[in-house]
Amino acid sequence: MAITAVLLLSSLGFFAVTAQAQDCSRPVGDNMDLKGNDILLTSFPDGTTVTFACNIGYESAGGSPRITCTAGSWSSLGLKCQRKNCFSVEDVQDGQIEYHPGTEFGDKAVLICNPGYMSLGGGELTCGSQGWMGRLPVCEAPGCSRPVGDNMDLKGNDILRTSFPDGTTVTFACNTGYESAGGSPRITCTAGSWSSLGLKCQRKNCFSVEEVENGQIEYRPGKEFGDKAVLICNPGHMPVGGGELTCGSQGWMGRLPVCEVTQCHSPPVVEYGSFSPNKDIYEYNEVLQYTCKKDYTLIGSRELHCSDDGTFKPEPPRCIKVECGDPEIPFGQGHFG
Repeated sequence: MAITAVLLLSSLGFFAVTAQAQDCSRPVGDNMDLKGNDILLTSFPDGTTVTFACNIGYESAGGSPRITCTAGSWSSLGLKCQRKNCFSVEDVQDGQIEYHPGTEFGDKAVLICNPGYMSLGGGELTCGSQGWMGRLPVCEAPGCSRPVGDNMDLKGNDILRTSFPDGTTVTFACNTGYESAGGSPRITCTAGSWSSLGLKCQRKNCFSVEEVENGQIEYRPGKEFGDKAVLICNPGHMPVGGGELTCGSQGWMGRLPVCEVTQCHSPPVVEYGSFSPNKDIYEYNEVLQYTCKKDYTLIGSRELHCSDDGTFKPEPPRCIKVECGDPEIPFGQGHFG
């Protein structure tokens, strides 16, 4: 502690007063602390000047940071320290920033993505002494799963994919056996949803077969993809060659038969019997007459006719040898040798 002598003048003459200089205790301030080595001291000699600095997370709001110790008291401190303000984060695309609770030191900035978008990467920001710390996510629209349509599928390489990024446009094509009934085949993925699909696919229609001579076409069950067209010949005619048609993706496939006039050949031979007329070719519905040889009787139908399928019907008869039993003689007996 220093000792100071002061001379005082009075009406009685001169006399000396001795005063003692006092040290100052450690000064304190709101949200600040001493700079340099002074931060380690607990007392300060008279006349000492010290300087304050704002604590981490705080910044000067004006005023002198220096004070001086005089006779055990510090001069008035002008420095004001306020919380560091990081201010607003720059605007982000497809989202907004929420501040918890504000934009000052220690507060948080959180990204909230717009409806239909999701945050990818990054996290929240923290207001630090040098500004916002951390990295915000990016708001991205979610992709779309594989789209489906009735009787159609995706074109090209898209048919192999199971997910599609936002903004992707794909094109549909009708399945084999189906054809477009109108509407746009393209859809676009937007924020996780596909736009409306306009394309409609209906079963391929092969329409009617051209008229055929001596017959009609039966459709089983109709004239669309996979259905059959069968030739039914008129009575007195029979199908020759070809087969049924099938409605395919390119139209009717196959070759129909030709309806030719029904003819029969080679009537069935009956043992011990004969038929008439006897010729090489018989026309449709022409009738054969069967007879048996002497001592044989005919069993079955005597008449056969040439039928639609080129065969004689019904089944041919049989000729069975006549067998006679013993005669009955009233009141007598016979002798047969």
